[in-house]
Amino acid sequence: MHTTIFDFLFILFSIFIFSKFFGEIAIKLGQPEIIGELIAGIVLGPSILGIVYETQVLSVFSELGIIILLFKVGLSVKLNEFFKSSGFAIIVAIVGVIVPYILGYFLFLLLGFSNQCSIFSGAMLTATSIGITARIFEDVGCINMEEAKIALGAAIIDDIIGVIILTLVVSGLINNQTIKFISIVEILGYIILFISLSIILGLLILPVLFKFILNTKQHSDVSNLGIALCFVCSALAIKCKLTPIIGAFIIGIVLSNMNHTIKLKNKVEALYEFFGPIFFVLMGTKINLGIFNPFIVENLNRILMIIIIFIISIIGKIISGFVVMKKKLNQMLIGISMIPRGEVGLIFAQIGVNNNILNIEKYSIFSTVIMLTTLITPILLKSCLSKINKS
Repeated sequence: MHTTIFDFLFILFSIFIFSKFFGEIAIKLGQPEIIGELIAGIVLGPSILGIVYETQVLSVFSELGIIILLFKVGLSVKLNEFFKSSGFAIIVAIVGVIVPYILGYFLFLLLGFSNQCSIFSGAMLTATSIGITARIFEDVGCINMEEAKIALGAAIIDDIIGVIILTLVVSGLINNQTIKFISIVEILGYIILFISLSIILGLLILPVLFKFILNTKQHSDVSNLGIALCFVCSALAIKCKLTPIIGAFIIGIVLSNMNHTIKLKNKVEALYEFFGPIFFVLMGTKINLGIFNPFIVENLNRILMIIIIFIISIIGKIISGFVVMKKKLNQMLIGISMIPRGEVGLIFAQIGVNNNILNIEKYSIFSTVIMLTTLITPILLKSCLSKINKS
């Protein structure tokens, strides 16, 4: 669809007005603002008004929104505190991949999916959206809780495992071809190299660079340098066959240990206020309300299938939270934090369509489930935190 400058500007206007309006309603109802932004997307999307649709430029703005969000979250997490929670995060991530995969694989076989489709669909349920999880903790003001750090660490590891699973798909696992072991080793090598270089950069080079800039007359360059590092690390993450949000999150954590980051945080907050809502509104536009119309006979089976897959996708992730055996930690909170599939799940689904693994009907079912997990998580998380605060 050809988009004129008028169309694009009107889309931006609609996104900001509707996201603020529904976000305010969500807050007044005691829910995180993200719920309002997702609902704004549903209203503005093809299901109702049809005002907002994805364009190439809007897609780039949306990607910038999630990159800046993860950078912002990384700036709030201290490196040493993050590593303290890494052991639990690894366990949660592994269980959060294995359990949903096994449950999903056998469920899809029972639902009549082919073996190849069941393998891929089961893998799709293993994803966790670090962007959604991070935003929810930000909204409820609990980003520094140990449970949040475990969940965020586990979501990153989930993302890395997701990259490896995608490598298996590209290698021909779904087409019954030989898995290229060297490709998996290569991916792992890139991951280790990227994380190691990011930490070395932060501990040895950046302090000297920041000190030099602070001694110049252009102090504002400190925050500009931080944002530039966010973008370049996100770009390098892509080159290392990772998602850009991992690069943004890691460099954010690295920079959080440095002095003079208050101005950087303020500038990042301002950037996020602009780009952030675009991402979540676009996510909401992907929900197709037409699939829930019970008066269409074909929809009844789809609705039943959506409900079953939705329940399994929630159970599989909640179980992962209960492997954390530490007193004073709320396992349910950790498990709920792992539920949203968000943009990661949608990427999986799109790859399934592109490789002729999923047909359009299955894609519609899975994209609906993915969006429902994104919608339900803030509500469950808010409820869980309220119970914790009361006790």
